[in-house]
Amino acid sequence: MTDNQINRANDAGGIDPLVLTFQDNKYTWPHQYIKGAELRKMFGLAPEQDLYMSLIDPWDDVLIPNEEEIDLARPGIEKFYIRQPLDLRLGDKKYSWDKPFITGTELRKLGEIEEGDEIWLSIAGDYKDNLIGDNERIDLTRPGIEHFYIKKLEVVIRINNVEHKIKRGTYTVAQLKKIGNVKASDEMDALEGHKLTPLDDAATVVIKGGEQFISHVRDGSSS
Repeated sequence: MTDNQINRANDAGGIDPLVLTFQDNKYTWPHQYIKGAELRKMFGLAPEQDLYMSLIDPWDDVLIPNEEEIDLARPGIEKFYIRQPLDLRLGDKKYSWDKPFITGTELRKLGEIEEGDEIWLSIAGDYKDNLIGDNERIDLTRPGIEHFYIKKLEVVIRINNVEHKIKRGTYTVAQLKKIGNVKASDEMDALEGHKLTPLDDAATVVIKGGEQFISHVRDGSSS
């Protein structure tokens, strides 16, 4: 038997219930030691839900695994809590995040942001906005909701063999015609290899860079 198992056997009926708190509510436990799984069951949490034990500053609070045993007989009352989801805005969408910090990589994954596109943190007032690197950690616990926005990477496309630099993203065929100075009445085709595919004016095209388009007078129309 481990020392903790021996202690559990010894304290089964020999100690007064020990007090602990969860989200400022008091609970009692009849043993000196309690496992993370037992804490989650007591608090009505799912086994996979993150549970933290509060430590006195400057120490970081501790994430409690299901199999870890906590000694409740130490001086003071052990305090446990779950972190409430924090709101953030990424582009025009609102998200919730269950940790106090989020990295640029996590933001990129959360918003399905393509590699190469930039993520910026909006800073209120006259201060410059902050470009977020993939490894940068942003504190979401500060007052207010952090607002991030995306700057699309600029790429090159070709329309009628003329290069145009535009931001990566989704465009209608009508928008591409304006970019390429193509007549609205003309037809535009997408060139893929040696194949031309006619495009409807109302269709959308996802631009990633390197796309080529050719326009011509629409069949049956007068010049």
